[in-house]
Amino acid sequence: MTFIVTLIALLIERFFDWGHLRQWRWYAAYQHAMTRRFAGKSPYLALVLTIIPLLILVLLISFFIKGLLYGFVTLLFELLVLIYCLGPQNLWADAFSCVNALVQGDKQLAADKLKSSFGITNGSYSQSLHKHLLNDIFIEANRRVFAVIFWYAILGPVGAVLYRTIVLSANDTMQETTAETSQSARLIETVLDWLPVRLFTFLFALGGHFVQVLSCWRKKVLLGLSSNEILLTECGTAALGQDEQGDILEDGSVEKSAVSLLDRVFVIVLVIVAIGMLLG
Repeated sequence: MTFIVTLIALLIERFFDWGHLRQWRWYAAYQHAMTRRFAGKSPYLALVLTIIPLLILVLLISFFIKGLLYGFVTLLFELLVLIYCLGPQNLWADAFSCVNALVQGDKQLAADKLKSSFGITNGSYSQSLHKHLLNDIFIEANRRVFAVIFWYAILGPVGAVLYRTIVLSANDTMQETTAETSQSARLIETVLDWLPVRLFTFLFALGGHFVQVLSCWRKKVLLGLSSNEILLTECGTAALGQDEQGDILEDGSVEKSAVSLLDRVFVIVLVIVAIGMLLG
């Protein structure tokens, strides 16, 4: 079932932009209410007390629908949860819209797209801007897609909900999130990312330039929590055959190559999940 759910979710996410259907404003309001209720307590405790009820609810629903219609209801429920926990914005739609805006040369359109899609606020057309976008594509591929799938494969729908709520809580752009809560959630997010990032970047080697990625991966794989984003960006760049310190083409071709790399990697992910289900 895990393979079927992952396959359908990835196909939908890759070829359809359903980001507008994933509304998490309710969680922001819910978290704000819970934070006020537990004011004065440890931000970690407040965060746990906020998320635990949601995880229990998912567990209860999974328990009560188990076996209904020969497991079809469970499959549908897990599929809806996984799709809802991806994103929230669609990675592929955002990447292509940003690349197209940059290539068209409309500075205002490009600035708006980059800010709304990846939070990039540098409005100047420079090598660093293209590099920033490339790096964010790799970072967001993990945050929006791979890590969600990883924790879903490990813990089921509870894992997907856990990861997404932690990431949302770590988002300091949400006005309802206090600085203490955001900082605590960000630390938990880095802990949850440590293993998925290392697996994800290893898969870059299988989908791209194997020797270059493996050389980079071996140097940084055992580094601490703060190395997650560095590992993603450097291994991603290496997988494309690019020099980390070198310039990249400004015609959008490198960013499109990054998206193609991610497509290959997610196909490999599906193969791994399928093999895991067969062996399990």
